[in-house]
Amino acid sequence: MKVLSANTHEKDKQVIKAVIFDKDGVLLDLEATWLNSAIAMTHFVSELTDGRHKPKAFQAIIGIDEETRQIDANGLFAAGSSADQFREFVRFEPALEPLLLHDAEIRRQIRAIFLETRNATFEAVGSVPNGDVKTPLKSLHKAGYQLAILTNDSENSARQSCDDIGILPYINMIVGFDSGFGSKPGPKGLIAICEKLNITPNEAAMVGDTYADFGAAKAAGAGLFIGISNIYPDCPDALKGAAHLLPDLSGLPSLLAKRAA
Repeated sequence: MKVLSANTHEKDKQVIKAVIFDKDGVLLDLEATWLNSAIAMTHFVSELTDGRHKPKAFQAIIGIDEETRQIDANGLFAAGSSADQFREFVRFEPALEPLLLHDAEIRRQIRAIFLETRNATFEAVGSVPNGDVKTPLKSLHKAGYQLAILTNDSENSARQSCDDIGILPYINMIVGFDSGFGSKPGPKGLIAICEKLNITPNEAAMVGDTYADFGAAKAAGAGLFIGISNIYPDCPDALKGAAHLLPDLSGLPSLLAKRAA
């Protein structure tokens, strides 16, 4: 497994005791989980403009394609927050500002569209793992690492998905945006996990695929960040500074084992 190193000052002697995973794009297939929701959201936003702008215009802004069913790894949907997406929608169509930035009911409707569409996707195809994730997590668990999940999805949704794909028995803790610690890239969720696992942040490795994951790791002082890129050996711009880069989780146990040795 090829590993790209971009940081010669990595804390090579720091012992890693826990591995904290992002969910979507790392444990679960991002497109299979959320693409339908993103498409539905752009149709809703198009309706807010009374049809002046087609859904395709908003899809281009956030980097998704309904026809090819692809998500741009550098696009706002993959790498940014919903707030980032709404700001760009408003930049494109200023008339959307009072609706997307200031109308709580519209924001509630958009959140409902995301969740209802995601639930319909789960009912149709189930939770789709991002490759074989069970084998490496089982290996890490057996090796003595504590494992946790830090996601900007809800805690219950993450728990259900982990149960669906058979990895819940290996997970010590799950923190979502609604767990009381805020969202990534804020550091509080990662710090809370470390406190619960009785370790310091520099004894934790964060595994993620977006700026939010990388930012949370840096802000919390994580000892290691490992990027997962679905366009490996290239990677999204947000992961250019990652010390290590993998295409999926299959090489993670050997990476950590070599680092420990």
